[in-house]
Amino acid sequence: MGIDYKLIGQRLAKCRKEKHITQEQLAEYLDVSTAFISRIECGRTQINLERLVQICHFLEIEPSYILQGADCASPVYMNDELSQLLSECPKEALPLVKRILEDVIAHFNQNSSSSDKH
Repeated sequence: MGIDYKLIGQRLAKCRKEKHITQEQLAEYLDVSTAFISRIECGRTQINLERLVQICHFLEIEPSYILQGADCASPVYMNDELSQLLSECPKEALPLVKRILEDVIAHFNQNSSSSDKH
């Protein structure tokens, strides 16, 4: 199984566009040409790990999304903060935290689906 650079590029482009960042802005941050960013996003250029991490840092996304398709919307810092809070949470409180999270997710899913119908 080889690396699908086209899929990696599509995921990068999707996240970049969702964050309203232009190819020019990303290229400037990386000190590369806009054409280079375009080639990455089209899958015509193989991106190395160091460059991938730089892009993920700039877009505030997890490299796991780019490599595996995990959630793009979750910023890196939020995962770290949530992990820290969970590690500090008393063990006996974890079931309650889980139920609260499930309720919050259900609430947002319900509101999201009802707003889609309008």
